[in-house]
Amino acid sequence: MKYFIITLSLIAILFTSMVHASGQVPYEHQISTIPNYNRITPYVAISGLIGDGGAPLLAAYDFKTVIDVRTVNEGTDAEMKLIEAVDIVYINVPITVKGISEEQLADFTKAYEAAEKPILIHCGSGNRAGAMWASYQISKGFDPEEAIKQGRKAGMRPALEEKIRASMLN
Repeated sequence: MKYFIITLSLIAILFTSMVHASGQVPYEHQISTIPNYNRITPYVAISGLIGDGGAPLLAAYDFKTVIDVRTVNEGTDAEMKLIEAVDIVYINVPITVKGISEEQLADFTKAYEAAEKPILIHCGSGNRAGAMWASYQISKGFDPEEAIKQGRKAGMRPALEEKIRASMLN
């Protein structure tokens, strides 16, 4: 039994380091200190507020880019300094809960498609980041219901979902 536990532990460590070394974003259980952290694709995660200790954690997992969809009034300047201090590219595409305009979606699309992966997309709670991800997916021709499901998983709330449905699906 002792050897089984040791072997299982070594396999878990090896698997974790393989995921980490492969440039993929970690799974939810690996990033418990960032609220609403969700691995959406192997190279994209969405979350709520990163917080003070979040930047070094993201660097430890080899994130290359952070796309913050919060507004300037929400502390983006301070976060930019923290993120850039750990050699991660910081991009801000501000949106509010009023919805996502075509211009904001175009700015996000340009930033996202040019960004080095792995990428973390975030806002204060995951609501706007999830909505932006769903909007991006829909704009690229993905199944709208699947895109909205991913947005919900990332923290998109019903009020913003309704706005995305009204603007993207009608």
